[in-house]
Amino acid sequence: MRRVPLLLVTVLSTTLLLVPASAMGPKGGARFNVPEPYGDNEANYRIVKTVKHAINNTVRTRKHPRPVINISTYLMDWTPAVNALIDACRRGVQVRVILDEDIDNKNSRRLITALNSDNVRDRNRDGVADGDPRAGRCNRPLHAEHGGLRTKPGTRPDSYSADEQFGLYSVRRALRSVQQPHASAVTWGKDGSYVKVCDGSCRGLGGNMHSKFYLFSNTRHSHHVVMVSSSNLNRGGAELGWNDMYVIKGRKKLYRGFKAMHRLMTDDVRASSRKVQISDGPFVARFFPMRNASRRTDPTLHDLRKIRCHGPLGRTRINISMFYWKGKRGDYLLDKVASLARQGCKVRVVYGAPSRRIASRMRAMAKHHLISLWDSRWDYNDDGWSEVRTHAKYVLVKGHVGHDRRAYRVWTGSQNWVAGSLSRSDETSLNIGLRSAYDAYLADWQNIRDHSRRLPYSIYGR
Repeated sequence: MRRVPLLLVTVLSTTLLLVPASAMGPKGGARFNVPEPYGDNEANYRIVKTVKHAINNTVRTRKHPRPVINISTYLMDWTPAVNALIDACRRGVQVRVILDEDIDNKNSRRLITALNSDNVRDRNRDGVADGDPRAGRCNRPLHAEHGGLRTKPGTRPDSYSADEQFGLYSVRRALRSVQQPHASAVTWGKDGSYVKVCDGSCRGLGGNMHSKFYLFSNTRHSHHVVMVSSSNLNRGGAELGWNDMYVIKGRKKLYRGFKAMHRLMTDDVRASSRKVQISDGPFVARFFPMRNASRRTDPTLHDLRKIRCHGPLGRTRINISMFYWKGKRGDYLLDKVASLARQGCKVRVVYGAPSRRIASRMRAMAKHHLISLWDSRWDYNDDGWSEVRTHAKYVLVKGHVGHDRRAYRVWTGSQNWVAGSLSRSDETSLNIGLRSAYDAYLADWQNIRDHSRRLPYSIYGR
């Protein structure tokens, strides 16, 4: 196992509106999509378009002569985002993307072809390339005759089709390419850009690369931008599930911690058993996996244990939107939620994809009026597959938390309530201590609830 560079260890220890690309870049705060059939195209793609606009706003300036975009996403198949990333690389932005194993789609291979065509190997990791880096497609203008896209003057990047890309890597070549980048920057080629795919998770044994975060050194007049989301950059994340994203600007410590973690993931540095956490103002970010993690060391359970059910704000209110919820970890987290309900907390849950056991337990709790419960899944064409469900993974708390008797908390990110999300997969969680964030997320939770079914089926209503 390779040692973590000292600098990286030091760093790691230590109401959003859509705006045009020509404006100031993204505003900080929460953003949510509304999936089909409840929202129109603008509502469906609100999150992924926010990321795309930030990509388009990342430009070279005197203050930021070498801008950088770092992305970690489980899936990427949305053409406008891929076009925007390729275009950013061609205008001199360093674009560094980590994906999960599933790259067998043309858009992922388009991005790999563009960003990895100038990558080189450094097998002995001495910082010296095994061969001479050559200019790749990112280094050439959009109208280049060779290695670029055949476009007409004035053609928008969003109008490129996958078939217009010359020299698209085969799946086999793409797989070889995405395994080569590591922490040595020389492997990234002259453009400083790459696409990386890990073997399972980047920092765990098995599992998946499931984190979804988007980092921008600068977007017009904003800098050190961190976006943490439950959504991937794909069509499914926009149209098939309820998702959330939170945007933070100007927090250098937080940004540098995320960037350092991205580098560790690129280098396949295995996680330790200790908690990796960054605190910056009202934000606490955590990175997983935690090797050999257990109920005793689970940070999510520790957060729930801080909740007290009575205080100056009355009964503490807990609202949960959770996609995947199962297994031993799912059981002990539900045990704690049930315990809080018995202590007097008002608990309301919307679920997306629980195991049969967890769903049965929650329905029994709802039947006895211990919690209020809704099922967000709908199968609109009777094909046995839920076309829509919540994909968000967040907990909202209003009331007594730890020493704060008037707390407003949001706990969100990519982590589902399953064991693999704790100890095997690359995941990111973000705790937010701001009432503005709580209010925005509560409105989203209520919107999901209003499009869900109350359980058990009864006359109790919402």
